Amino acid sequence: MNQILANVKIELEKEKKYHFKYFFIFSISILALLFAFFIFTLYRSGLDNKLSEQLQYNYETMQLYASSNSNSYTNLENSNYYTRKFIIGKIEIPKLEISYPIFSMLDDESLKISPCIFYGKMPPENGNLCIAGHNYNNSEFFSSIEQLKKGDTINIYDMNNHKYSYSVFNNYEVKTDDLSPIYSIYSRHELTLVTCNNFNNQRIIIKASY
Repeated sequence: MNQILANVKIELEKEKKYHFKYFFIFSISILALLFAFFIFTLYRSGLDNKLSEQLQYNYETMQLYASSNSNSYTNLENSNYYTRKFIIGKIEIPKLEISYPIFSMLDDESLKISPCIFYGKMPPENGNLCIAGHNYNNSEFFSSIEQLKKGDTINIYDMNNHKYSYSVFNNYEVKTDDLSPIYSIYSRHELTLVTCNNFNNQRIIIKASY
């Protein structure tokens, strides 16, 4: 009887080791897949940021060939301003040491490359200029805009390199379906930056004016 129990115990131990072995292999495989996905995500973020830097260079090159009248806001409006995608200017945030070209329209592909206008018009037009940028968790774009405080400067440049300096006056978050940040007093020159908070799925809003 004791021998039978001993044999059963041995078999149970073998089965236990067998299951543990395959559970361990399965766990290692899952961890390897997650690590590979993480590395791929970082790689893609780096590519998108390099592409944006190339666009920044292209933007600066185009400025060399722009005449004082060829890129006025009136001309842009007459050239399908709201329906044609092109680089319309540059955003610069000195405190965060970032500078990016701005697309005239927002779509998924453009938003992966650089910040985009999704509401409003470029200065010197009145109203609320709203710019969206991805949060790449400190691989740039708008990853760190929540650090901006009242009085910090955000510069917007048009294609003639005219600089419009905005001063931050508010920093807050809203739910994803809250459209209130786009509203403003029309007589004001207002700037609204929007990005995702990747930790709570809300939107980070920065308000500035000049």
